[in-house]
Amino acid sequence: MPEGLDPYQELVWQLNRLPGGAMAAIPDFFGGLLVETPESGCWRFLIGGALELGAEGDLRHGDTSITRLPPELIATAEAAAIPAMLLGLLALATGLVDGDRRLKAVLPKVDAAAKDLMLMTVCRLCG
Repeated sequence: MPEGLDPYQELVWQLNRLPGGAMAAIPDFFGGLLVETPESGCWRFLIGGALELGAEGDLRHGDTSITRLPPELIATAEAAAIPAMLLGLLALATGLVDGDRRLKAVLPKVDAAAKDLMLMTVCRLCG
């Protein structure tokens, strides 16, 4: 792994190591849960509704606030040309961003998929 990466850049680096790169993570890990290919700020799921990412980094499920994604995370995602939602879900699963318990409470299958993604990218034993 390249030295000197901040934690979000490290996650991007890990995502890019997946077969097919970072963008393959969406269909590979979340595809069976999604209604359609997601738009950057809204992912609609077959069960449980949608996750929406607001302009200020607010990640919401209906009226439930999951977390506020840090501006650095969003900037890192934009610089890497990957959806901030994808990087945010991975950051939630790794514990870099607080809110995984709220995500699990409202969208347990999405939380499980994010944790599977984390195991395949970040876990030194698996990924």
